[in-house]
Amino acid sequence: MILFSSIIQQFERDFLAEYADRILPAHRKALKTMKICRTQHSPRMLASCSQCEHHTYVPHSCGHRNCPHCQAHESQQWLERQLKKQVPADYFLVTFTVLLGYAKDLF
Repeated sequence: MILFSSIIQQFERDFLAEYADRILPAHRKALKTMKICRTQHSPRMLASCSQCEHHTYVPHSCGHRNCPHCQAHESQQWLERQLKKQVPADYFLVTFTVLLGYAKDLF
């Protein structure tokens, strides 16, 4: 399995060279966080087996909401919960805009 952190590691320099002037600080922070997700540079926790007393250090995941390794299962669970709530009907997406200046005059 290819880790997203390895993809960032490989292409980050070229990406930043191309888009550095358009990246928000929050995006840079997300890249930095996901770049160390489950790598040797991430914080580690001690995991131990209750049966054989074996101890090992396991790298933490970054927990970022956009990280595919950290949030993919939660996204899938949320989607499955939403699909269970569906009623047997046709669904349509309707988008509208409320202009506050005009809405104030209506009430």
